[in-house]
Amino acid sequence: MLNQNIKNVDRLLVVDDQKGILQMLKRRFTKLDYEVFIAEDRSSALQILADEKIDLVLLDYMMPEISGFDFFLEFSKTYTLPVIMMTAHSSINLVTEFMRNGGADFIEKPMDIDALVVRIERAISQHRAIQREVWGRERAEMSLKLSNSELKEKTKKLEQKNKELSNFAASVCHDLKAPTRHINSFISLLKEKLEVEKLDKDTQELFQYVEESATKMNNMISEMLKFARMEETNKNIKLIDTHQLVGQIVDSMNVLKTDPPALFKIGLLPKIKGDAVLIEQVFFNLIHNAVKYSSKVHQPIIEVSANKEDDAMVFAVKDNGIGFNMEYAPRLFNLFARLHTEEEFEGTGLGLANVKRIVERHKGKVWAISAEGKGATFYFSIPDLVEQ
Repeated sequence: MLNQNIKNVDRLLVVDDQKGILQMLKRRFTKLDYEVFIAEDRSSALQILADEKIDLVLLDYMMPEISGFDFFLEFSKTYTLPVIMMTAHSSINLVTEFMRNGGADFIEKPMDIDALVVRIERAISQHRAIQREVWGRERAEMSLKLSNSELKEKTKKLEQKNKELSNFAASVCHDLKAPTRHINSFISLLKEKLEVEKLDKDTQELFQYVEESATKMNNMISEMLKFARMEETNKNIKLIDTHQLVGQIVDSMNVLKTDPPALFKIGLLPKIKGDAVLIEQVFFNLIHNAVKYSSKVHQPIIEVSANKEDDAMVFAVKDNGIGFNMEYAPRLFNLFARLHTEEEFEGTGLGLANVKRIVERHKGKVWAISAEGKGATFYFSIPDLVEQ
């Protein structure tokens, strides 16, 4: 009888054009009970991927025939695998593009093997968890399709929800989860290197603010993942003081000390019923965008107001920034939609898509009015919700 406690050996493919590094990594990882395959070039790596079941690819960025990034894009079209990039010349743009296209993690050379092992185990574990979720969803869909005619309408709705969940979860995992972990890791390393307790009080407070913000972001992402799986009856509805909520968000913006500093004009905002965590994300995204896209004017002015219209409260976030052509308004709230380049304004194109999803989750609507060079106003409505 087979021993059920025997652990399956994880199989790594290491791709690097330096034989010394390949042999060193193979020895080290073999001692750590990994099964290791090595390749010095693109063709050898592709052959191993075709012949062997690989659990993770450890890929060097600098390769003779093709960059590691381009090779990653190539084989990712065929193989769904977690990939960790090794590089001696990392940059924010490289890391961002790599993560955005599905990369699991990256590590700088010379490498800390212990840290690399942690990243490998984490990447494999996360990949398997996502695969289990996908397989489970596919089995559920298949089962529902075989059900009787009374379940056909429910099956159709579930398929739509699963499609939305897949897009949402992938975008969050690739664009937010990994960078948030990196922020926490890098801040810890910086504190150790700089001996933060010896720094002045203002610097210590800035370190604390960054750590708290990263933790808060991670919590918000986790809440959004939970939200993606919620059914209509699972709303966490309670009374929200939006005036206090917006004040806290504005305070956090002021800590960043943008140049030039933004002038905030906050009207008398009401209390509404809704999911507090999600409504906070709506205000944060809209106010953050207003600050970002008005940052190039002489005096950025951000106004937040609210008016009661019929059975809904309509909120408005107005700025005096660069604005946009209304021709592009219909696609503003699509996933990854961007009207400006990364060089002009940083961002992932996910914020407004989340705003739309959250507002619609509250049975409301979201829209925007703008003109190029004349600022923009984003509106969203929240109906009078009654907890079921």
